[in-house]
Amino acid sequence: MKKEPELSTLTVEELEKRAKTTKIASGFLLGVLLVQFAVGVYLTFQQRFNVFVIIPVAFLPLIILNFNNLKKIKEEIAKRNS
Repeated sequence: MKKEPELSTLTVEELEKRAKTTKIASGFLLGVLLVQFAVGVYLTFQQRFNVFVIIPVAFLPLIILNFNNLKKIKEEIAKRNS
């Protein structure tokens, strides 16, 4: 598995690109999980318990991790710009 470089070794341009990519990917993932959760709730009321309710909950740590990484990247950019 490829090891990610430390944030301190990246240039500001690379950090901004990584922040933009992380933000888009996290937003897309969050949107997909919200739709999947809504479908799961709908199917639960229509039928019985459905796995589509559990899957978004299982992926919540991934979203939290992405937003924490985004926060660290923004802090590194702010530290360099000041």
